[in-house]
Amino acid sequence: MIGVDGAVWSANSAFCALVGLDEPALRRLGLRQLVHSADRRYVAAHLVEALAGGDQMREFDARLMPPDGRNVPAHIRVKLVRGGEGRQGCFLLEARAST
Repeated sequence: MIGVDGAVWSANSAFCALVGLDEPALRRLGLRQLVHSADRRYVAAHLVEALAGGDQMREFDARLMPPDGRNVPAHIRVKLVRGGEGRQGCFLLEARAST
């Protein structure tokens, strides 16, 4: 789960393994620092669309770049989960290694 500000709230073991970090390290970094610098605007645009467009699932490809410098091509699915009374809540994010 990712906050609308990009903060990592929680991560499962599969995502941790994909980026080679444990959950506390992911929380310290946040999503922006995990996305390849060349893909950050592209990913941010998809998140903004998700914020504006309601409850639709968004899918796109982007490169993740953990602190160890690996380039991890990933297929990403993201969905906005609204809080009470339609307020913004958080994003559910799924990332799978792509080839």
